[in-house]
Amino acid sequence: MDVPQIEIRVVEGHGEFYNSRSGETFVPRGVNYVDFYRAEHGGYEDRVMATNIYDPHRVRTAFAHLAQHGYNTVRIFFDTCGSGPFCIGNPAGSGLNPAYLDNMVDLMHIAGEEGIYIIFTANSVPENGGYWAYFDQQIYSADQRFGFEDYRNADWLHPAGLEIKRRFWQDLMAGMAERDAPFEVMLGWQLTNELWLWKDVPPLSLAEGHVTISNGNSYDMADEVQKRQMVVDGVLFYIDEVAAIIKNHDPDGLVTVGFFAPQFPNPTGIGGDWYVDTAPLIESEAVDFWDFHAYYDTDLSVEQQAENFGMLGYEKKPVIMGETGSGHAIFPSAFTALSIGLQYIADSCAVGFDGWLHWGYYPWPDDLDGKPWTVLEEDQLMLKAMSPAEQPDPCVVPPQEQANVALGRAVQSSSQLAENPARAAVDGGSTPWNAGNYPPQWIEVTLDEATTIQQVGMSIEQWPPGNTRHQVWARLESGAQVLVAEFYGFTSIDGRLVYRLPIPLAGVSAVRILTLESPAWVAWREIEVVSAPAPEAGACIGRAQGTVALHRWPGGEQPRVSQLSAGQLAYLDGRFSAADGSQWLRAGAGLWVAAEDVGLSGDCESSLLSGQPLPRMAAVTFEVQAPAGSGPEIFMGGDLQHPGIPTWTPWSVLLQPSGSVYRVTVDLPVGQEIRYAYNLGSWDRVERGVNCAETDARTLLIEDGPMLVEDAVQSWLGPDC
Repeated sequence: MDVPQIEIRVVEGHGEFYNSRSGETFVPRGVNYVDFYRAEHGGYEDRVMATNIYDPHRVRTAFAHLAQHGYNTVRIFFDTCGSGPFCIGNPAGSGLNPAYLDNMVDLMHIAGEEGIYIIFTANSVPENGGYWAYFDQQIYSADQRFGFEDYRNADWLHPAGLEIKRRFWQDLMAGMAERDAPFEVMLGWQLTNELWLWKDVPPLSLAEGHVTISNGNSYDMADEVQKRQMVVDGVLFYIDEVAAIIKNHDPDGLVTVGFFAPQFPNPTGIGGDWYVDTAPLIESEAVDFWDFHAYYDTDLSVEQQAENFGMLGYEKKPVIMGETGSGHAIFPSAFTALSIGLQYIADSCAVGFDGWLHWGYYPWPDDLDGKPWTVLEEDQLMLKAMSPAEQPDPCVVPPQEQANVALGRAVQSSSQLAENPARAAVDGGSTPWNAGNYPPQWIEVTLDEATTIQQVGMSIEQWPPGNTRHQVWARLESGAQVLVAEFYGFTSIDGRLVYRLPIPLAGVSAVRILTLESPAWVAWREIEVVSAPAPEAGACIGRAQGTVALHRWPGGEQPRVSQLSAGQLAYLDGRFSAADGSQWLRAGAGLWVAAEDVGLSGDCESSLLSGQPLPRMAAVTFEVQAPAGSGPEIFMGGDLQHPGIPTWTPWSVLLQPSGSVYRVTVDLPVGQEIRYAYNLGSWDRVERGVNCAETDARTLLIEDGPMLVEDAVQSWLGPDC
């Protein structure tokens, strides 16, 4: 393996990476290579190199795929598999697991062979290996513990916290050297993924007394200037000490540290419990380049985030965006993520960023919260469009054949809250539009010009969860209104409603979202309208021949959900022959109209019109007896086999008091077996049996027709157990 080392030089005052052999500038572009598996404790862990599941073929395939598209860097958490017999900590003694280190080195060889550089990032000192046992012994037996009564913050500022990090990194680097690890494939060793402290935990929460930290110096907690300096000095001391260990084993290796963004305009915190203060650190001599994480599904501009990092005007060393991306809960689809992400990264060039690693590669498991839009989703949309092969210069936004044309467009609504205006639904930020009232409500986006559209999507901002009905109407340049989609069913916060038109609809000048039913004030986090090239033939449109019913399934006897008035238009995407021989057309992305009730225009014979009836649903009512004092509401979470209900999210379904029981009715798919459990809003407060016995998830086979399920909860983990 012959891999040129990546080094850093300063050109006209600006630090940059370069290929030490060719002399060419090196721009890190790639992904965070995260691969989740079920751990022994039941939750998910990123376990790329775990000794029981490490798959070199899977790694090689992914790295080759990235290199094929011009990517050159992956960032990998090497210690998120931190506890258990298959992880980095030695399960049978002190130090690190030799078999795990073997896998790390093997992965490094694969990266070099496929033309990929690595940033190995630490997340925490592993549970196994004796490190924390030493920490506990030291800190809890110390004569002077003032300021470190809580272990949090002590792992960064107390001498024992520094010592276990020293030992961990010494064991790691010595193990790498013993195995002749190909250090040349390393773009950087990252001392920690995101360095932050708890601002409401000692010593940061103290207002008096003197605290002595790892560097041996004492600081007055009554003086806010000294308190801030304490954190700066402690972090710099940690960086200096650990960087020296790395350089001792890999003299040419580059050292970096990761941070997430402070909240504008407060450069010393990011709200909540976190304390992040990067500006005073940026001149550290021990750090070769900086890694500042900035996501583009936030209300902060990239310039605001750069200002908080303290990097505006800073050019001495390269700064990469080691994590960037957006979440499923904010953007309706990867099309919006791509439209915003391309511009965001281009804008970040102007404020000093020199490399970008997307979060992440593989799609996350369905039942894992906080899912980001990864590069493999939506038919690898972002992987291709953001690749160096398609976009050689990340600072220039290339034209996109399909993009979210609703971004930043003029918008009107039936009503709005001052802090949640209508424009918030199309600004690419995390703040939602909120009508401030219950249905009926509407919001309308006016496009800059008549556009061919392929997809409409909305990110849900709704509490409480429950049954809703929303219509999507397109206004054509002719003035005609077309019902594009009608969403009817159970929805909840963090969900999405998306309809992709099989044949794009041309000549659209505006899109209106009309909400007719909801248990909550009407709101959307983000609305997207995705453009497309004009189709060869027009979309299939039905015109109502009088007032016609829209049914949930094909057949005149099926439940009627909505209707079209005489002359109204509906986008059609499917045909179906009922058992009695009657012909039905699918309108509004899932509702059905008798073919004889509509006149047709456009390409209504296309093979693309393949929309089928949605799964049969049954109304299931859950009535639950719960212990006295359970509170005003309880929740149900699980695998309910329903696209609008998040899998194993504890607060998915809300039950409210109804007489002596808690009650909710949910439409669930007929013939499916569901699994569920009751809780008080989190799995830390899940139901328990008699005498607090642990219980298995409940199961239920959904039968046709209305069902009544009567359950009883004996006790709750937390309040009772």
